[in-house]
Amino acid sequence: MKLVKITSLGCSSCIIVNNTLDKILKNYDIEVINVDYDFDDYEYEVGKTLPVLIFLDDSKNEVSRLVGEVGYEKIENEIRKLM
Repeated sequence: MKLVKITSLGCSSCIIVNNTLDKILKNYDIEVINVDYDFDDYEYEVGKTLPVLIFLDDSKNEVSRLVGEVGYEKIENEIRKLM
């Protein structure tokens, strides 16, 4: 599984989710692709709410998405569901 994490430097919710993800991902073998909303090119449809966490299967198809400031439990439950 891969995780595309779309964030922005000026986004306080992104900082919170980044810290939460750092704790969660210590327990899982997931490749994280970091994308800066303001500076990087990306192929995913993203609205105005950040951060956006896009979960991809091995064929790089989107299988799930979390948007906004989501907490530890919600992120971890999503990862467990997809593994």
